[in-house]
Amino acid sequence: MTDPTTFPLKVHDRRRLDALLDHDILDTPPEKGFDDIVTLARMTCDAPVALVSLVAGDRQWFKARSGFAPCETTLDKSICAHVLGAPDLLVIPDLTQDPRTSSNPLVTGEPYLRFYAGAPLAATGGEHLGSLCVIDLVPRPMGLDDRQAEALRALAGQVMSQLELRRSGFERERILVGQAALIAQQDALIAAQAAVTRAAGDRDAILDALVAGVMETVPQAEGGVIELREGDELVYRSGRGALAAHVGRRLPLDGSLSGHCLTTGKPVLCPDVLTDPRVDRDAIAALGMRSAIYVPIARGSAHIGVLKLQSSQPDAFSGRDLRNATLFAGIIPAGLAEAGEAEARRGMRLGEATLRTVMETLPVGVIIAEAPSGRIVGHNVRTTAILGHEVMPDAVQGDPERWVGFHADGHPVKADEWPVPKVARDGGQQDALEVEYQRGDGTRAWVEFLAAPLLDVDDRRIGAVIVVTDIDGRKRGELQLAAAKDAAEEANRAKSEFLANMSHELRTPLSAVIGYSEMLQEDMEDVGQADLLPDVRKIEANARHLLGLINDVLDLSKIEAERMETYVEAFTVDAVVRDVASTVESLVAAKDNVLALNLGPDLGEARTDVTKLRQCLINLLSNAAKFTEGGRITLEAERGARDGVDCLTFQVSDTGIGMNSEQQARLFERFTQADASTTRKFGGTGLGLSITKAFAAMLGGDIAVASEEGRGTTFTMSVPACIAGTNDEAKPNGSAGFATSDEASRQGVVLVVDDDPATRELLTRFLERDGFEVVAALDGREGLDMARAIRPRVMLLDVTMPQMDGWSVLRALRGDPDLGDTPVIMVTVLDEQNLAFSLGATDYLQKPIDWDELHAVMERFRPRENEGPLLVIDDDADTRVRMSARLTREGWRVATAENGKAGLAAVAAERPGLILLDVMMPEMDGFAFLRTLRAKPEWGSIPVVVLTAKDVDGEDRRRLAGRADCLLRKGQVGIDDLPDLLRPFVSPNR
Repeated sequence: MTDPTTFPLKVHDRRRLDALLDHDILDTPPEKGFDDIVTLARMTCDAPVALVSLVAGDRQWFKARSGFAPCETTLDKSICAHVLGAPDLLVIPDLTQDPRTSSNPLVTGEPYLRFYAGAPLAATGGEHLGSLCVIDLVPRPMGLDDRQAEALRALAGQVMSQLELRRSGFERERILVGQAALIAQQDALIAAQAAVTRAAGDRDAILDALVAGVMETVPQAEGGVIELREGDELVYRSGRGALAAHVGRRLPLDGSLSGHCLTTGKPVLCPDVLTDPRVDRDAIAALGMRSAIYVPIARGSAHIGVLKLQSSQPDAFSGRDLRNATLFAGIIPAGLAEAGEAEARRGMRLGEATLRTVMETLPVGVIIAEAPSGRIVGHNVRTTAILGHEVMPDAVQGDPERWVGFHADGHPVKADEWPVPKVARDGGQQDALEVEYQRGDGTRAWVEFLAAPLLDVDDRRIGAVIVVTDIDGRKRGELQLAAAKDAAEEANRAKSEFLANMSHELRTPLSAVIGYSEMLQEDMEDVGQADLLPDVRKIEANARHLLGLINDVLDLSKIEAERMETYVEAFTVDAVVRDVASTVESLVAAKDNVLALNLGPDLGEARTDVTKLRQCLINLLSNAAKFTEGGRITLEAERGARDGVDCLTFQVSDTGIGMNSEQQARLFERFTQADASTTRKFGGTGLGLSITKAFAAMLGGDIAVASEEGRGTTFTMSVPACIAGTNDEAKPNGSAGFATSDEASRQGVVLVVDDDPATRELLTRFLERDGFEVVAALDGREGLDMARAIRPRVMLLDVTMPQMDGWSVLRALRGDPDLGDTPVIMVTVLDEQNLAFSLGATDYLQKPIDWDELHAVMERFRPRENEGPLLVIDDDADTRVRMSARLTREGWRVATAENGKAGLAAVAAERPGLILLDVMMPEMDGFAFLRTLRAKPEWGSIPVVVLTAKDVDGEDRRRLAGRADCLLRKGQVGIDDLPDLLRPFVSPNR
């Protein structure tokens, strides 16, 4: 990439940039004069590319281009910028050999530019605005001949002539426009004055005419409003354009630019509200305003309001616009004086009539009480209808203290709980109360009382207004709904328990069938019975198919119950997509289909639930493979912004049977396929796409389909690249899921705890064949007792067991001072990874067990001898020296590194037998080191012991879980303690 610091200083010269802006040429449409020049330059110099390039402060923009597609590039890709410092032609025969351009992205990559010649575009003041250049894709050792060079200079002069001619024409046009604007201003001012006269005191008509007139005179204004002062606020009274919808809006005098204009009495021209410290950003956010004019409206010596014009563009207004607005503001006060009196008279009459009408037609009761006595002085008819009695003071139940009501729990309402005395007499603020009210005839009905203070013009409390609402029907409906909700939740709980139990009962034997099938296949290969392998593979395939159906039903149950969680983690998108493609490769090939990948270059890393994302992609690809035969399936992935959010978009298209619009409409319904014939011909449950859609929604995205019958189908799924998952909210309790002291068992015994005999046998056979010593327990209680007796090196623990389930065993282990450091790997059919890590699990495997995954996990717990060095990673040099000396005396070969980055280099140079890791380090800390180390399969089994002085909290423990094998605290562990603590992981190199 071209280093911008090597550009000539003139690139960012203020005078040069001002000259470029003065020509007003950037981002303008193509013009034939400039296009003809680049065509002529290209032909004259026999070059495939010719450009008129203008170099701004942050980019180069092409006014005309021939043979080059982009209309602009960033400054780091600019070769033309070097012309700015050249006195004459700049000719570079081979761009790859010139240090100024050899690393330019357009040279090292597409389109692989090789030759450049550019003539500077010099303005009349001598400033270089850019260049007219020709470019070739092959080097030209001889550059340009004299005739070509002279022609390029002449054509550059023609470019500047075109620019100057263009600027002169625009200047004349601006003068003519200004004259026309002055005439229009005079006409608008006369029309506005006539409209004020015709209004005859109508305030709205006067204000509307003035706003319309000033906006006609200042055409740059996208919105205009007259703000009139009311107390310490300004109120939008008449608005046009973008501000019409904001009439009635109130602004405080303090902290607003309108208030500043009013209080100082001076007009304000604000070129950019985002850079003006007097502007309240929150107040203008909804207005879409970038620049504005504010003119005070004066009546005598008092300022009564502000005339404001605004635009969504910065620097939209000029001083002339400010003067025009000031002229219009000067004719406002005269009309307002008469309008004020007329409005006052009309308002008084209208207010009285409106109040009477509203009070008597409201569907709610309204009570007026005076302060401070709380005495009721008025009410409407609806009040007595709701309460069933009169409410005036002379009535039997007129005093609220004699009202009878009951709370939801049956307790009577006390006299001081009624909103009327609380607000009117006791000075309380707004108050509400829902009661089962005892009406005048003795019947009961639910009534809501809502009271608010009644204030005069000086904000003094003069009483209270109480709204009385009949809520009997709603309240009784709510009680019925609550009862129905409780019943539905109970039914849902029963269904969830049933599904959980059934899934366990079904998945446990299926896991055994799959495990035995895999082991039988290995045994058959060993004893030469390959003719039986196809049958056993069919058993395994059908068992996995049935297990997939059970998993789909269980996922559907969790989705319906809103119990499905998202477990987010960081991953490389490209790698996951390729892994998915590899997973479905055999399925795609089964019907002679071809799978093509089209992956964007900038997919990068994402942080979301990678398991659900993988499942969505596998479901979509499997669906495409099912309905396509002898065709092509394409998986595309790209990254980009969507509504301001960084998103990943995946598109799966096929050339299969396609769908009509009716079939597409019910595509995502559960247990539904396109039609019955599709189910008969292709099979399936109809759950895959509905689960995919639900998963996409859980990941914050959506999925869409486009299809044509007989032509194929395309699914498009977009999800945010980064989300917050359920595991982000989980806070680990107790001990972390790795060893924390020297009590980790040195015996190398693995304890398997599972109530299913087949699973115990499978795990035992696999682990023993892998070189481990294994003991097994029948349930959680026995497993806990055996753990206390034998102190195993590691435990494999099921969850769903009689007597004592796996969660209880895990809690008991973490609470036991002797066993709290024992590594525990959860092996279960349940999808509860968040809960497992929060309780302190070291790792998590889901049944049916992936034996390769189990092997990789168990490798971390196998004591090793005579392997690579013991690698000490710590940023403190003294600590590294002391540890090396002590461990060397014990027979270890020790290597050291000063931070995580250096540690990774040391691991790459020679694989260590054990890593002793600090957490707090510069450049790359221990957390980042572990994340990178465990991401590489070849390093996944290296034991890591964390030795840190950091006060490790629950979040730190969660980040270390599944990655570190032991946690030791500096200060609690001495140098002399290290040999005994490290021997369970790896023996010295004696």
